Amino acid sequence: MTGRTVSNRIACRVMQTFEQAGLSPQAFAQRTGISADDLLDPRGRIDGLRHARMIELACAMALDRAMLARISPEHLFQDFPVLGNLCLNAPTLRGAITHFLSYRALIGEFDLLHCRPLPGGIEFEYVAELEPRRGLHALSNFKALATLIRAYDPAGPTLFQAHFVMPTPLFAQDVSEFFGAGARFGQPTNRLLFHADHLDVPAAQYNGMLAPHLLLQARAELERIRGPHSLSASVENLIRELLADADNDLSSESLLRLLCERIHTTRWTLRRKLQQEGTHFRELELKVKTSESRRLLRDTSMSLAQISDQLGFSSQSAFTRFFKASHGMPPLSFRQRMPAARGM
Repeated sequence: MTGRTVSNRIACRVMQTFEQAGLSPQAFAQRTGISADDLLDPRGRIDGLRHARMIELACAMALDRAMLARISPEHLFQDFPVLGNLCLNAPTLRGAITHFLSYRALIGEFDLLHCRPLPGGIEFEYVAELEPRRGLHALSNFKALATLIRAYDPAGPTLFQAHFVMPTPLFAQDVSEFFGAGARFGQPTNRLLFHADHLDVPAAQYNGMLAPHLLLQARAELERIRGPHSLSASVENLIRELLADADNDLSSESLLRLLCERIHTTRWTLRRKLQQEGTHFRELELKVKTSESRRLLRDTSMSLAQISDQLGFSSQSAFTRFFKASHGMPPLSFRQRMPAARGM
């Protein structure tokens, strides 16, 4: 959770929900650590720890539905005009989706959103870190994506097949009506699937003269947000590259040595700079191995032994223990569930 931030516009919306539920701004600040001053700057950010406290408190108070009403899809454009303008002025629907995935950090840098092209459509998977069984983040992100996709639909509202990890909520009918098909709950993964023949059809609203300026604006804003954390992001990418090279010795010690050689720095300097960003090498290594283990199990036919070797585990049993500790199930069970979950 270190080094990640979320726009305080979300916290403003959520605090309004707490006030309607009878929680004063003073109590909200005491419980979450988010003060009124933190919410004044429209470009302000909330650190990951306080955002997590806010979400945990909302779930404890059973404000899921009220929060989702406050953080509705139209706020993607009202509260985040840099992202909204960029996504709504893409040359094609595929371009709009690419923009959303590339610049989603303008809203917040929590959780993972995977995108897989399918014949005539796209499948998204949302991997939640905060309150994964409640589904708040998965549902809000899927609603934002659906709203964006429908803005590029020339033939009428796109229908989505939506699967959620969370148990069936009281507002399940509202969710199904929004996505246009029966949403499924209690599923192994959070997934959103839609079929479209117009992914690469030129968008009528596209303004080619304006597009490069909107892209530069989004890049500048993302650089402003990520500027203090650029080293940790680079380290994550390098770890992923090193793991993909079969010729490397992938023990933690060797990864650290190879990484320092790549960026021409010493271990001491790397450790000090990462500490300034609130993280450390081992945390980044585990984060990358966690996401890569899911990807290799889901998207390849590699055996567990091969995946274990590629990710640098001492044995297949060590990899199995690691995966079960982070996902609550053995890797083989995860892989077996995925095809069944996709068969729709």
